Amino acid sequence: MRRYIFSLALLTTFIIGCQDIPRDNLLDPKNDSSYQASTLLLEAFVNTTAADNYNLWALQALDSMKELYGKRVVIAEYHRDGSPYTSPVFENLYDKYVDNSADNIKGVPDIFLNGVSARVQGASAAATVVSRLNTLLSDWVVRNNYFTLEAEDVKWDDSKISATCRIARLGSEPAEDILLKMIALKQVNSGQLKRVALGIEKSVVISKIEAGEIKTEDFEMGNLLSRPDKVIFCLTSSDELHVYQSIEVNIQ
Repeated sequence: MRRYIFSLALLTTFIIGCQDIPRDNLLDPKNDSSYQASTLLLEAFVNTTAADNYNLWALQALDSMKELYGKRVVIAEYHRDGSPYTSPVFENLYDKYVDNSADNIKGVPDIFLNGVSARVQGASAAATVVSRLNTLLSDWVVRNNYFTLEAEDVKWDDSKISATCRIARLGSEPAEDILLKMIALKQVNSGQLKRVALGIEKSVVISKIEAGEIKTEDFEMGNLLSRPDKVIFCLTSSDELHVYQSIEVNIQ
């Protein structure tokens, strides 16, 4: 009798295992109804050597956004002050954002949400910037997202960062002409230099990713001013103007 019961249980397990597994997990790329929560990218172009307090107020507002939204928002600061943290790469990105914004006037502080999706320029007080950013983020953060990013082996070996990041396309539609970027960040101090960008590395353009497909991109970044603390991975359009999904990862 025991042998019969064991055989029946084994047969039942085999039959169930051969059937299609219901794909009702909303994070499963093979579920054509899958989606993910959005993690929003705020990129702030600032000058902390300016005599006024405008940039300080903007940075204080970013602190408030981080406290309010936690992991649902990631922040990169690009410093335009002539310090060692200034880079032509950051300046080129700023030019691109400004040239493709409704108001194509430069002037810091200048904060962009998910590329050129939204913009908050200037500051009359920290509270004003908080209010303007919160209005934008409260709308964007509830939107469904159809990409998942997952990083692994994010390491520093005394000279460079090496990392791997996987991209999963959720939902039922493919995506075309996308780009994965890695932004290295460092907390220089606890005052005005908390999320300082040190460098940006880009993947090649991914011409197409099918619904349910997963792609893997490897990164290396060297020639940095100092050891970063974290990296942001952000998935963008091939022209870098629109950010689709982001994650922030500590460096091992």
